[in-house]
Amino acid sequence: DCLLSRGLGDVYKRQPIYLKSFASRIETGNFDDDLHKIKDCDWVIEVIIERLDIKQQLFEKVELHRKEGTLISSNTSGIPINMMLDGRSEDFQKHFCGTHFFNPPRYLQLLEIIPTPKTDESVVDFLMDYGAKILGKKTVLCKDTPAFIGNRIGVMSATEMTLLTEKYEFQIEEVDALTGSLIGRPNTATFRLQDLVGLDTGDNVSRFVAENVENDAFIDKLKERPQPKFMKFLLENKFFGNKTGKGFYEKTSKKDENGKTIINALNLKTLAYKPAIRPKLKVIKTAKGMELMGKRLQYLVEGDDKEQCFFAEYFGQLFGYSAARVPEISDQYYPVDDAMRTGYFWDYGPFEYWDLIGFDLGISLIEKVGATLPDWINQMKSSGNTHFYKFEGGQKKYYNIESKKYEAIPGTESFIILDSFR
Repeated sequence: DCLLSRGLGDVYKRQPIYLKSFASRIETGNFDDDLHKIKDCDWVIEVIIERLDIKQQLFEKVELHRKEGTLISSNTSGIPINMMLDGRSEDFQKHFCGTHFFNPPRYLQLLEIIPTPKTDESVVDFLMDYGAKILGKKTVLCKDTPAFIGNRIGVMSATEMTLLTEKYEFQIEEVDALTGSLIGRPNTATFRLQDLVGLDTGDNVSRFVAENVENDAFIDKLKERPQPKFMKFLLENKFFGNKTGKGFYEKTSKKDENGKTIINALNLKTLAYKPAIRPKLKVIKTAKGMELMGKRLQYLVEGDDKEQCFFAEYFGQLFGYSAARVPEISDQYYPVDDAMRTGYFWDYGPFEYWDLIGFDLGISLIEKVGATLPDWINQMKSSGNTHFYKFEGGQKKYYNIESKKYEAIPGTESFIILDSFR
């Protein structure tokens, strides 16, 4: 492998390789002296700054050295793939594709494959197969839309959680207790996750989505709202999260009476930091006593407690938004679930959550938040098909919105899925 970079310092710091000895397989270089080495490579991946003009300049240089047939791909997290092809040769365009590895790639399984209309079909088939069988990724075929699948749904989800926190006047520790393992999400939940990713990074992705999507009712409403004062406070003060030592949470050098490090949390109203609390919410205690996730989720969206109102609105927006993005970002809905499970470590994707909550209850949640049901959901409802997935003959099947039939999820035919035999 040939890596054109400044050095291997970050490789050791971020631990993206399984064993340190594997670093001997990496040769470092720079764009001025070593770019000619790509003539011997079969696949060249661009992973530079998210600026279209700089990427285009690099691809112009890459074309001077690549051999015919070399695969070229970009790891961009959102820039339209087709815009990078200006001035490139026909052979370059045929072998060019977006390959978005979710970061950090050693730990996150999602690999989004984003072809352009000029990408050769055999290239797409190879990347989908190679990514799954050789790299061990969950390859998800995406359309060339802003932020693709994972970050498009992810931006909506994080934004809605943040807005609802403000609306229902929750403390951030309470929302993190509500939105982690309780609903099948990582313990980083909502605000710890934003600190982990970096508030500046999250803001850049959100701005990119807001500036580039069209015909998106949720984003259109978002543009009309002023930025929450606490987000403005954090960004202006460069409190970006873990990398700056302070974000929604602040790790201090002080210890409590038990010798544990004191973690402060931001009060969203006063914008002052105070020792983080351990929330004791009745709804959480009751829900944790329900082992079956379907029953737990149904309890969490039904009722008048403000925690239940929070979840009812969140899932109503999530279901409505995800359904409205099909077929815009993907021809079928199962890639949306695949992307959110493997890119964000959710136990369930949006449509799997919907199955657990129940088809009709999910629709009522969508209607309560004022979202519009897309035609394909109405067609499912009118035909009496009220499950997105079902197990049949030892296979997990999805409802194909084009054929109007339940079919095996592509790529699962050679797997034994134990859930199908429960």
